[in-house]
Amino acid sequence: MERYWEGLSTPMLREIYIRNLVLIEELRLEFGPGLNVFTGETGAGKSIVIDALGLLTGERMSTDLVRDPSQKAVVEAVFSLENSSLKEYLVQEGFIEEEDDYLVLRREIGEAGRGTVRINGRTVTVSRLKSLGEFLVDIHLQQANQLLLEPRMYRHYLDRFGSSINPLLQEVRRLYDRWHEIRKELDELVEGKKERLRELDFLQFQIKEIESAQLARGEDAELEERYRRLRDAERLRRGTEDIYSFIYGGAGYQSAYDLVALAIEKAQEVRDDACLAEVYSLLETCLYNLEDIKDKLAAFQKNLEADPQELERIEERLETINRLKKKYGSSIEEIFGFLEEARRKSEHLQGSEARIEELENDVRDLEKAYLHQARLLSEQRQKAAQKLQVRVCEELLELGMPGVRLEVKVTPVETWGREGIDQVTLMFSANPGEEPKPLGRVVSGGELSRLILALKKVLAEAYDVPTLVFDEIDVGVGGSALNAMAKKLFELSLYHQVLLVTHSPQIAGLADEHFLLEKSVERGVTVTQARKLDQEERVSEIARMLSGDPPSLVSFQHAREILTSGIELKRKIRKAGIEQSPKGQIKPVDNLPRSEVE
Repeated sequence: MERYWEGLSTPMLREIYIRNLVLIEELRLEFGPGLNVFTGETGAGKSIVIDALGLLTGERMSTDLVRDPSQKAVVEAVFSLENSSLKEYLVQEGFIEEEDDYLVLRREIGEAGRGTVRINGRTVTVSRLKSLGEFLVDIHLQQANQLLLEPRMYRHYLDRFGSSINPLLQEVRRLYDRWHEIRKELDELVEGKKERLRELDFLQFQIKEIESAQLARGEDAELEERYRRLRDAERLRRGTEDIYSFIYGGAGYQSAYDLVALAIEKAQEVRDDACLAEVYSLLETCLYNLEDIKDKLAAFQKNLEADPQELERIEERLETINRLKKKYGSSIEEIFGFLEEARRKSEHLQGSEARIEELENDVRDLEKAYLHQARLLSEQRQKAAQKLQVRVCEELLELGMPGVRLEVKVTPVETWGREGIDQVTLMFSANPGEEPKPLGRVVSGGELSRLILALKKVLAEAYDVPTLVFDEIDVGVGGSALNAMAKKLFELSLYHQVLLVTHSPQIAGLADEHFLLEKSVERGVTVTQARKLDQEERVSEIARMLSGDPPSLVSFQHAREILTSGIELKRKIRKAGIEQSPKGQIKPVDNLPRSEVE
């Protein structure tokens, strides 16, 4: 087979495995890059492969699809991830490891319709599979909506189409995110203004209450000691007088001081003895201590002589301190800590008004900058829209639709967003004289097929989905338009992996991989099988497509001519694609054999 891709810069479908699904008992197909074509007689089950891919992108799965209800139906696909930006996302989400280069999607349905979905062995929901599938496969079915025609995607494709748009878009997003962040803070400050004023008023009351008390560290302990002394003044006075009497004199006996003094005189006489010298020293110390006691007792007695109202003042002061302790902390130290925190909060709240003014200025500046960049972005989108609609109409002209009009309209929206101030609409008119209308409401049948192909061809480099699937896109198209469609499909396969179900010999003749699906009866049961065709088998299949089964000798000759001319056409298309595509995206294999179909 002719191969011209050494690798892809995006993910690619490598293999699909199907078991117990509709007419398929078990089937495994390996795909290549470029154009992969499925052919076969009507009713052979060609669309089952497409349906299986749909299940792997999150489509609903019915129990009617299960071939043998006693067994599970299984669909599994393997995607390569080399050089893929999607790989980074999958690593972050934990679906694959950094060293993994493949992604495996698996879906099963068993008894009573109970199904299981797995991504690289990890069980997920169908919605999660669907969101991932949009990045991997885009399936176009007749009379079915698909991703390219989703209005939410129009602006994205236009932005990718215009080469000068992305820097402006990134700046618009940055300004919007910053504006949104500051706007949120401003709204919260303005909304909470009344609450802040109430909080500030309460804090200032607390601060004033604590400051007016003029507390001193350790004050409460000193006051409690003074309070106890004054409360027990009479008892303490009597005790002091008794102590003084015992030490310094009393009725009928000598004082302790006098006795110690006499003992010192006696000890002085015998202190030549080492032991008694020590006794003498201790007696001297005792005498000095007795003198100190006398001074302390005198001072203590004087301290007991206080203002009679002092006790009342101390009680009031202690009551004040204890009231503050109940409200602000279990000690004076904790009260001071509360005071510092209250002052900090008060300063912060008082600064909110200044912060509001600062944020309002920032919001105005950002709005001005955002609108400036958004308008520049709109201008570039308008230019890109003009180029896009001209390019698509050129493609449609080549596809046999000369009278069509496609308008890419860029109009302002009322609400700003991260993507700017524009909405993008595709308007379509298939006939001269008809005003264009929204795309989804006016296109049908063959028109839709060709329009889809034209759009995908023009957006080939900008369109992110790596694998494009078409189910009989050629229905309703014939003659020169069909030849043009075949050429466009191959051109599209320069940028994407394309899987295609077709009845067209012209399209089949341009395939890089050609698969034949056939229906047979085994053990009284109808089954569908598929196989990849070699060159001679391709000749036979295209001959059958031309004249029916069995094919005639003329159809065989015609089939060889189709394949031979297809080789030359593909060489020309590939050469033009390499010259026009980004450097390194397509790597052709040189020296292809010229006798593939001879």
